[in-house]
Amino acid sequence: MKKLLLILIALPMIGFGQYSDYYIKKDVNVSGTIDHNVNISGEVIVTQNIKTIDYGQLALAEAEAEKNRLEKLKYADQKDRLISLEIASNPIKAYDFGETKIWSAHSRSRLLDAAIENRGLLTVLGPNQNGKATDWGFKKLSFKWKKPHSSLMNDLGNWKYQNISEKNITTTLEFMAPFHLEGLKKKERKKYKGSWMHKIISKGAEEYAKKRNLKEGELMNLGFLHKKDINKAQVCGNSGYLSTIIYEDDYEYGIHDTYYAVNDGIVFRVVVKYTGDKDNVNFESLEGRRYYLKRLFSQIISTARLYDYKKN
Repeated sequence: MKKLLLILIALPMIGFGQYSDYYIKKDVNVSGTIDHNVNISGEVIVTQNIKTIDYGQLALAEAEAEKNRLEKLKYADQKDRLISLEIASNPIKAYDFGETKIWSAHSRSRLLDAAIENRGLLTVLGPNQNGKATDWGFKKLSFKWKKPHSSLMNDLGNWKYQNISEKNITTTLEFMAPFHLEGLKKKERKKYKGSWMHKIISKGAEEYAKKRNLKEGELMNLGFLHKKDINKAQVCGNSGYLSTIIYEDDYEYGIHDTYYAVNDGIVFRVVVKYTGDKDNVNFESLEGRRYYLKRLFSQIISTARLYDYKKN
């Protein structure tokens, strides 16, 4: 009979999210007489393990929705339209039709780079257009990546790309410039002591990803954490890790995928975020969007490269 009581408590909560192992935080007050006098009151946290998502159907639905969005846009010519619709059906094509970007920084001023860019030999982009390689702990460096096709992702600048779906799910892809902490001057290095960057270098990417101060079923700075997960991943040509958190706050549901790698004292980090207003989306729709775009992002993130660099 006690099992029956727990089932009755859990029933109103089923359907909250169709992803596996979500925590549901509810204040439940139950009182009554079952077998013996059993009074239950207070906060009850129930763990669900529901695996009913049909990812194939979700991907098809996302492709159709993306086609609908693109059909409303105006195109310069028929070729652009056909490319956009092909990408909607298979988003990894946004990589194939994307644009190769190269960012170079040197210890000298950026005037020479600007002159090269004006001659059309180099595209100079980055977090700080006027910065020097020494800002990231290098004497010089070049970083190459593939910008996804503009029909799928808008370029927000500073290595950040965004897509807003028909369901108003916002997806962002953001690169951090390769960072060599030990290459900074001692005074600058002190500013990072105790930061995530300092921890990831001292502990390594795997240990840092596993031991982040995040506990399922508890509040964190972003909101209530439903689930966290760690997987291996290729990050900018290096063996690294993918740290996933699934959470909600008062207004939004969110999934954050953070890719980490450390190689030769250099930190690589890329973040992909899926968020949506609670009035418009649920976790299943976020997971559908994530599944639809994941192969594209994995391809972009794994093939990005740091090359022609010299540490400071």
